[in-house]
Amino acid sequence: MKTIYTIGFSGKKQDSFLEVLDAVGIKTLIDIRAYRVARFVPWASGTNLQNALGDRYKYMPELAPTKELLTAYKDGAFDWAGYERVFNGILTDRQIERLFQPDDLDKVCFLCSEKTADMCHRRLVAEYLKNHFPDIEIVHL
Repeated sequence: MKTIYTIGFSGKKQDSFLEVLDAVGIKTLIDIRAYRVARFVPWASGTNLQNALGDRYKYMPELAPTKELLTAYKDGAFDWAGYERVFNGILTDRQIERLFQPDDLDKVCFLCSEKTADMCHRRLVAEYLKNHFPDIEIVHL
């Protein structure tokens, strides 16, 4: 069984964040944010994470929501269920399963800013991939 992890950086300190990744043996941290700048958490900006993790860091904006989706959701155009529906459609249109081989997904961790995965697109990405590669478990850190 392969394991996909997800993590959000909100509320975490850099040292403990990196310790969690090391403790579970993360091979690659995949940053799936639309914007890699974290104004209030500078250590979580893409460049700083890349410096801290080296080749274990990868940025994949093709797994991020569109700017239009983010704006519509923030403006209240639809609720979380609507967001999920639209974002899952985007993932389907992009055919993100083609970006991975099953072995590529073992011990990867999808990164976003949200504290929990409940209402975060990282959970939707992980679940979408699990639907295409059933021999996967998902663990939210």
